[in-house]
Amino acid sequence: MKKIYNGILASALTLGMVACDSNYLEQPPIDLVSDAAIGESVEAAQAALYGLCEAMYIAYGDDDSGYAVRDANGEGYLQTYYGDSPSPDFADSWLYGFQKETQAWIYMTRDSGDADRYAWMYAYNLINQANVILSKIDEVPGDAAAIKQIKASALTIRAHAYIRLMQVYGPRFEDSKNGEALCVVLRTVPGSEQSPLVSYNKVMGQIYEDLDDAIKLYTESGKARAKGFEPNIDVAKGLYSRAALINHDWEKAQQMAKEARRNYPIMSADEYTAGFGKANAEWLWYNDYNKTYNGWYSWGASFSCNGGNATGYDWAGAGVISYKLYKQIYEKNNSDVRCSLFWTPDKANMIYDYGFKEEDFWDPKYVNSERMTMWGQDPIMTTAITFWNMYTTPDGYSDGLFPYTTGSSFGDAIGLTIEDATDPDAINFIYSYAKRSTRVQFGAQIKFWSDVENLGDAQHPFLRAAELLLNEAEAAIENNDEQTARDCLVELNRNRMDEYTCTLSGDALREEVRLYRRIELWGEGDAWFSFKRWNVPVTREIWKANDPTSNNFLPSYEGTFTTDYSNGWRYEIPKAEKDYNTIINNQLNN
Repeated sequence: MKKIYNGILASALTLGMVACDSNYLEQPPIDLVSDAAIGESVEAAQAALYGLCEAMYIAYGDDDSGYAVRDANGEGYLQTYYGDSPSPDFADSWLYGFQKETQAWIYMTRDSGDADRYAWMYAYNLINQANVILSKIDEVPGDAAAIKQIKASALTIRAHAYIRLMQVYGPRFEDSKNGEALCVVLRTVPGSEQSPLVSYNKVMGQIYEDLDDAIKLYTESGKARAKGFEPNIDVAKGLYSRAALINHDWEKAQQMAKEARRNYPIMSADEYTAGFGKANAEWLWYNDYNKTYNGWYSWGASFSCNGGNATGYDWAGAGVISYKLYKQIYEKNNSDVRCSLFWTPDKANMIYDYGFKEEDFWDPKYVNSERMTMWGQDPIMTTAITFWNMYTTPDGYSDGLFPYTTGSSFGDAIGLTIEDATDPDAINFIYSYAKRSTRVQFGAQIKFWSDVENLGDAQHPFLRAAELLLNEAEAAIENNDEQTARDCLVELNRNRMDEYTCTLSGDALREEVRLYRRIELWGEGDAWFSFKRWNVPVTREIWKANDPTSNNFLPSYEGTFTTDYSNGWRYEIPKAEKDYNTIINNQLNN
């Protein structure tokens, strides 16, 4: 790679490319800073770092058919399609083959296709850009503190990229053959020359070394970052806790998680339900709001409940929670504010008591079994959904636009009031409108909102304190420090519900931490990675007509996956890499 990004990354990462050389790992930039220029001034090195940071959240291009790959925009895409979509807790209702096959775990066993190659290309693109900066940074003249901060940030992002590779392509700790199992290619210098797969221990060793060096440099620098998309010492420690959990290094995971989160208070219940489209004091690392606009490629366009896809296509949706997960949380404490963010049976009579029962959500009269949509199926149910939408829209995202509904003036145009909840003319009007766009699904989320003027521009967390608190709790249990785990749960849940206490121990405490992790971080790219780390099987349960004991996922998303599936939940090394990098083929075939 001869140039490094300074500004918006080119949307030229062709996901459908079959590579015969390393070009698929080296993406052409738009605003260029030459390799030589990086070493000439602090300003050039800082610009290169910002380009590297922005490469985590900009548009990455089309597939080989010319059809835009949905939400192909860096970290948010990876979080959703790898961290969430295959999990038992999340369904993406986009009905095209790529998304369906990702959720059915089919792509995991292939070495070609968008889902298999995207994480590899994205991570090595970050690694290569970081390596260019690191190869030049020590020769930069000028402000020594700024130089140390830039170097620390590049090391942090390189470590982050290797963590993502290990989550997707690497083995679990239990399957690592004492650390000798081959994993991924280790590249620490610019370029993408043919290189062998290296062991789990070597990759983990590099991650630890990069983060240790970064923490030391951040400390010596003493400079504060200027932007939330830049990493800092807290981000480095937070990523260290992620890596240490994967590595079953419980002491390090607990220590780093605690240190990383100390300056970031857990958001309040009001903040949690405020739309998740704008960063707050709990978020350690996130994309830049003013740089996220990628049109249809933005994460918010696809996965905010008022984004372009959710409001523009009747097959799209914006993510659905597993009702069985939801019900576990709701039955433990129905004051939990996290439960307010999903369309579920307890909402049907929320504004007006229509007499709906839980079992109605398995009645084909109310649910389109091909899409799990419920808005536009029945006039009264449609009215219940409409008023739920109206009264749950957070401040700053209203202007008459309800989640999943087309037309920014729908609410204003019909001038709905609570009295219209039983008015026949109003009900008929709502129903006639809704039949043109049936988009609100059983389990639909209203957690994530966005700036609708730009199809779905939004900030999205890459790392926040709640994850670190839960990392600390998980590690504490394995460290025989159960009181800390209980304290962490109380600290989190006192901001989510009334009167939470915890006196559990042993396996029951472990399951409590896992359960609240699943709901707290729902839709933020954590669930599948956690289930893989926990080394437990997954079942994706589907909706069955007139069977209230069933779940709410579409039939094509069904599956039970044991822990040995696909070589221990490892995506295949992409064919594009193997075609170019013949060293890997020799390793795999011997």
